[in-house]
Amino acid sequence: MNVFDFSYEFPSTIEELDKFNGKEFEIFLFKFFQELGYSTRMTDDTNDNGIDLIVKMPIEQGTKNVGIQAKRWKSKVGADEVRSMLDGREHYSLNEIWIVTTSDLTSAAKTTAMNNKIEIINRDRVKIFLEELKKRENVKFRQNKSIKKQSPVIPTSENLEKDDNDPFFIDLKKLRSMISKEHKIYPIYFVYNNATIKEIILKKPENLEELKNISGLGDQKINLFGTQIIEVVKKYLVNKDVEIKNELILLRKKISKYNKLNNEYSAYNDNVLDELVKLLPITIEDLKGIKGFKEENIQLFGQYLIKSIIEIKSKYLK
Repeated sequence: MNVFDFSYEFPSTIEELDKFNGKEFEIFLFKFFQELGYSTRMTDDTNDNGIDLIVKMPIEQGTKNVGIQAKRWKSKVGADEVRSMLDGREHYSLNEIWIVTTSDLTSAAKTTAMNNKIEIINRDRVKIFLEELKKRENVKFRQNKSIKKQSPVIPTSENLEKDDNDPFFIDLKKLRSMISKEHKIYPIYFVYNNATIKEIILKKPENLEELKNISGLGDQKINLFGTQIIEVVKKYLVNKDVEIKNELILLRKKISKYNKLNNEYSAYNDNVLDELVKLLPITIEDLKGIKGFKEENIQLFGQYLIKSIIEIKSKYLK
């Protein structure tokens, strides 16, 4: 396969679809309606008014605009989700609105849909979509691939609770837009999606080999634009020695306070601190080899210091 071949591979079973995340299901529907020959576009994630896709379909008198909300859910879709689409009907000047789900709707949601003339495409009808694809020539299907979920471990409040304000997140989104335009990869999420961005920020891969461990980035994409991703990551890599030194300074204050020493430098001075950063001793014997480290201090808190250094090493030197 050519490195520039970004042709879409459809799932062949509903069970494969069950492994998709929400954005992957939207993309599946986007490509499905494109395959049927309809003009299709995705709405803006940040303000979609309950509509994920807009499909232009031919009718006898011209065309109709159909707004679609995609729900790749295991539980039943509730009435609130259905009602959220009503603003989208007027906002996008839609002739029809559909809710498409791999599950089903609650009784209340079905009533809301019927009262507001919303078409329900439930799990059984999605299966029919898949059967329709199998009848068409030149449609590519996934070959017994396990579909990777695009939601890695959710980062803590330390970094990604406010993605829109995170410079790292913003830079990776800017790169995605640039790659999309340069290589004509559409929709933009085919470059990489927001979940992949979060995983890059969390894991901070430092080379192309480590980039292979990021969900949503296969060999083709890495060969094509992996180096550009690494260049962005390098801007946000911490200076490990500085971080370790800061940890040991905080540790020094903690030790001094707990042991009621005269001041923090009574635990170890800056010269000893520099040696600790350089050598990172993990045994009492190693600690004894550091010039200027007082014997009485080794007896007083040596074991605690060693235990703390081991934890610091596991944090910064994986």
